[in-house]
Amino acid sequence: MLKIGISSCPNDIFIFYGILNKKITFADEEFKFFIEDVETLNNLCLSKELEVSKVSVHAFYYLQRDYNLLNSGAAISEFGPVVVTKNLEKIHKSSHLKIALPGKLTTASALMWFYWKKFFFHKSYALKFVNFNEILELLKKDEVDLGVLIHEGRFIYNSCGLDLLVDLGEFWKRETGTPIPLGCIVAQKNHGNKEILERMIRESIYYAKNNTKEVLPFIKNYAKELDERVIMAHINTYVNNFSIDLGHIGRESISVFMNKLKEEGIWNCYHL
Repeated sequence: MLKIGISSCPNDIFIFYGILNKKITFADEEFKFFIEDVETLNNLCLSKELEVSKVSVHAFYYLQRDYNLLNSGAAISEFGPVVVTKNLEKIHKSSHLKIALPGKLTTASALMWFYWKKFFFHKSYALKFVNFNEILELLKKDEVDLGVLIHEGRFIYNSCGLDLLVDLGEFWKRETGTPIPLGCIVAQKNHGNKEILERMIRESIYYAKNNTKEVLPFIKNYAKELDERVIMAHINTYVNNFSIDLGHIGRESISVFMNKLKEEGIWNCYHL
């Protein structure tokens, strides 16, 4: 029984629909799926509890000794997490800001650190790590000044009366010339069927693309936002050619991100 972790976000459910629902099978492999928030998956992999899993690329930095990177299933895009606020004027005037982040190991948290060091290095900060779907409410209640939104949140913040400070994917592309590698699929190094897993994931993507109307109701069982336009915007942004195969550009983007982590570290109020 192979234990596979995926997040509940629309792009992961879309990618793995064919496998979850046994539309795609290889070698009679049996799977047990763990559908969790990506930060939960990051930590499960740190404790080596999942053989195969979606993880944040930030988390993969700490997992390289025990896990291999798969060429299929990644979330890489020129559009990344967004940093939003209820009061842009306050952001520029205040010397101290409270920031909500969707987990220590998420790529979003690392991106925010890179952005902060470049543009807000003179300010002090307090970090609040919460589940990604709690950040909008914290912003609306003025409990934090800035929130870093991932998944569906990046597509609906405007309707919540919030303003964009920066799209961290666009910031990253300007800084490095590469798209931002948000998430990837990894497999424990003692699992010997890397190529079979990659082929299975690719076939599952092709199945979902050819049967989107069938897949959408299933995605809604897990989605935080049920509007099909939001769901499809999410899928169209993060399920792309990089999801089918990383290719040279995808692998380069991950390498650039890993080197940046090594050079600049991460929020200096915690250590991993």
